[in-house]
Amino acid sequence: MNKKTALFTIIMVIAGMLVACEADFTTEKKSEMVVEGWIDEGGYPVVILTKSLTISDKYQRIDSLAQYLIRWAKVSVSDGERKVVLTGKYDSRFFPPYIYTTGNMRGVAGKTYTLDIEYKDWHATATTTIPETHPIKNIRLEQCAESDTMFQVKLDIDTEKAHNAYYQLFTCEGTNNRLFVASYLGSIDGAALKKNKEITVYRSHRLATGKKYIPFFCLNDTLAIKLAHIDNVSYNFWSDYSRNLTMADNLFMAPTHNIRGNVNGATGYWCGMGADVKYVVIKKDKE
Repeated sequence: MNKKTALFTIIMVIAGMLVACEADFTTEKKSEMVVEGWIDEGGYPVVILTKSLTISDKYQRIDSLAQYLIRWAKVSVSDGERKVVLTGKYDSRFFPPYIYTTGNMRGVAGKTYTLDIEYKDWHATATTTIPETHPIKNIRLEQCAESDTMFQVKLDIDTEKAHNAYYQLFTCEGTNNRLFVASYLGSIDGAALKKNKEITVYRSHRLATGKKYIPFFCLNDTLAIKLAHIDNVSYNFWSDYSRNLTMADNLFMAPTHNIRGNVNGATGYWCGMGADVKYVVIKKDKE
């Protein structure tokens, strides 16, 4: 399995962490459990658990986030016929590098999956259904104007099939990770797609890097593109997440809108995906 949608930045974004402009001091607020979980058609369930950074008037170091990982929770997934307990393990190809997963259950389109989490005084549950996978028909590279090294990536899907569907685009860069991250402006309401219109895939908007955001991809990049067919509840989550990234100039500012998660008893998401993944190396056309 090489499909990853979790975003560690969500810990701070959803928690609404406020960092003062002149100092590393905050006002008191209770920590919450943050859930990032998904199951793809044909894939295994993956769950990442963290605690939100506590809002406190005491000085906090934010350069080491390992203490916010939840490593000893009881996590299980049920498909209505059987219930499987997930195993927690270290995996450096994810970030944070600790996941709960199992090889004893694969996602099946049309089935409903219930997530159950117990950790200390926290108990969280969520339910999701996996839609059928809608394949990517074609991927096209287009060199950006005034640049020899930057490229736009565009893809085609069946717009007639997409009319009543919702999608989220994810990208994974490099060859030795499973970090699928939500593409910038990658939440798509299929009803708004025009017939035969290409969809542009943008690089993830990672405000935490401190670097100038560039939405395009570089020459020789190795890229995996994931088109996830999702239900409307998951679409609400990802569109809210994308909107907050678009409107926020700084990762450490509170989001401008509440993000509509689907986890009861915690913050976050549990998302079933009919996912098609395609791989591409950014190259110039042969002259």
